[in-house]
Amino acid sequence: MRCKWLIVAVMLLLEATGRAQELMPYVWRNYIEMLSEEGEDETAEEMTELFAECQENRVNVNDTAVGLSVFPFVSEFQRNSLRVHILLYGQLLSMEELYDVNGFDSTTVEMLRPVAKAGIVEERESVGWKDLFKKGRSNFVTGVGGTVEQARGYRNSIYEGNNMRVMWRYVYKYKERVQLQLSGDKDPGEAFFAGSQRKGFDFYGYSLMINDIGRYAEKERGRERNVYVKRLVLGQYHAQFGQGLTMWSGYGWRSVVGTSICRTGQGVRPNGAFMEYGYLRGGAATLQLARSWQMTAFYSYVDRDATLPRGGGENAEPRVQSIYNSGYHRTQTEIGKKDQLGEHLLGGHIEYRVSELSVGLTGAAMLLDKTIVPATYVYNDNAFVGRRNYNAGVDFRYRCRNVLLFGEAAVCVNKAADTVEKNVSPAALLGCEYVINNNHRVSGLARYYSERYHNLHSNAIGQNSSPQNEIGCGIQYRGRLPLGIDAVATADWFYFPHMKYLVYGPSRGQDYRLTLSRGFSGIEGLTVNVRYRYKDKGRNITPSTMVDGKYLMEQVYRHQIQADVVYERGGWKFVSRAAYALYYGEVTERNRGWLLYQDVQYQAQRIPLTAVVRVSWCDVDDYEARIYAVENDFIYQSNSMVYQNEGFRCYLLLRYDIKKWWNIGIKYGITGYVDKDSFGSGYELIEGNHRQQWRVQMRLKW
Repeated sequence: MRCKWLIVAVMLLLEATGRAQELMPYVWRNYIEMLSEEGEDETAEEMTELFAECQENRVNVNDTAVGLSVFPFVSEFQRNSLRVHILLYGQLLSMEELYDVNGFDSTTVEMLRPVAKAGIVEERESVGWKDLFKKGRSNFVTGVGGTVEQARGYRNSIYEGNNMRVMWRYVYKYKERVQLQLSGDKDPGEAFFAGSQRKGFDFYGYSLMINDIGRYAEKERGRERNVYVKRLVLGQYHAQFGQGLTMWSGYGWRSVVGTSICRTGQGVRPNGAFMEYGYLRGGAATLQLARSWQMTAFYSYVDRDATLPRGGGENAEPRVQSIYNSGYHRTQTEIGKKDQLGEHLLGGHIEYRVSELSVGLTGAAMLLDKTIVPATYVYNDNAFVGRRNYNAGVDFRYRCRNVLLFGEAAVCVNKAADTVEKNVSPAALLGCEYVINNNHRVSGLARYYSERYHNLHSNAIGQNSSPQNEIGCGIQYRGRLPLGIDAVATADWFYFPHMKYLVYGPSRGQDYRLTLSRGFSGIEGLTVNVRYRYKDKGRNITPSTMVDGKYLMEQVYRHQIQADVVYERGGWKFVSRAAYALYYGEVTERNRGWLLYQDVQYQAQRIPLTAVVRVSWCDVDDYEARIYAVENDFIYQSNSMVYQNEGFRCYLLLRYDIKKWWNIGIKYGITGYVDKDSFGSGYELIEGNHRQQWRVQMRLKW
């Protein structure tokens, strides 16, 4: 029956004419895939949303005031080089001219192609109400999706809601000056206009951003103001400064696999439409005080989800054990964690920028309405305990010809109620980037994060989820080798002086990556990409085995290699992949995994239809040998797939542009195992060895 309706839908779609919008290209999917492998799901999700937004409203590379700063894979060195190039030679006429800009390599240019343009920078002027109503652009997306089979949580009424996800997002935008965003999201299993969600969606997103307030009010008199509000953000937002040690919320890679080791914070920016945790809520403003001085002030109050301790009487001090960051509120236990911890955050950043030097000072004070007292475990003696935490830091960037130096030093100050001494602990990182020429670039970074450095709003490069209990250094090379081979090689060495989760003692490790890519001029449209990774680290043999008062540990090793062949011709695109992973330890037995898949994408030339099919097969012994792969999907949809066990995964995606301002898409996928009689585990357990998923999404633009 489902096949019948699918055929009817395709026939109806074929009746109109137009041109379909391009799906996420291979280079972007490859980048998001690496983020998923690192466990940076939040960053991967926000990068997916960033791609969708910028594909719709392409960033003008000639707009050096805003421009490429929204992309974390474009380095500070590249942005500075672009500014100098435009001053000397004028604005770029095409994206191809980026190859002539010092420091721009082929990987960066290819990632920019689908999301940026080389256009004329419009002369900025004051904005009136008539402009907002007549020249603004709106974008509305809504979608629904779910699974055909009912998991245990739905069959036994453990989940409060049904198994469908429902979402919507509205964005109004006037050039780069004004942006209003509203959204709603209901995850599978959450109630909808019932139970604990009488107000409808579990999560509502909202933000308003206004740029350059008052800057052009006196332009008709022949001058612009040097003092004005550069950016004002209200609602849900993120704050990003320096290298992420003192204040950084929202996306930001934590490993040296990024296209640039040096970070450049965007200051304050709106939260993503469906990011349910980690954001700030309130107001933030960036003031341009003079030509070289800039100041940002922000305040936030957020009710965060948290895990409550068991027991405790009526007179007990209000406390929580940990912050809960999944965003799911399906079961009574998850619902009981919602909005349990009130957080006030007040802070600011001041920056001085002149010529090739910028120096910034950042400070933030956090006040909670309950005390965080983590559950007692062997490894968490250095975890944050208390209600208040203060952070301060200084960051810098200095460019001298082809060398960029950057760094940040920060300190935290806090005190638990049951201690006498204050905790004052540092964290610091220092890096360098050297651009030999457009074909070769080398970067390096060293870091030291104290075991007692506490910051709930930091996100810096390192192996841990937060900059704490780590000493390390990393290097990266990006360049073009003989025979036209593009290469990216990274190495990271790290040491954890104290215990951490599943590692009950000091440990060390190393992480190496190599990516080689080559296009073949003799066969137009053919590209081969090979990626290899090796990583080893310490781990407990068992959680409780001790000998002579010490926990037994082992060094575990993981290898993964994959090869992709991409071929494009006309409206057809083929992507073939073979991947193999090996995981073992000094005691742990060897576990292997492999994956084969074939993608076929067709974009019709005469009708606005895009179709994508994937057929894949995997055989993975254990979760530690799992393999990640990103799928083509609709915007604002999680598209990273984890392959494990032995089985197959197939999907079909159709997207059709009914009009230039209206498109609709459907996706159907099925995953099955041949070595198991059930699918999933826990509340997600399905009786049967397969799971079918479906999605429908519609988009309107006006």
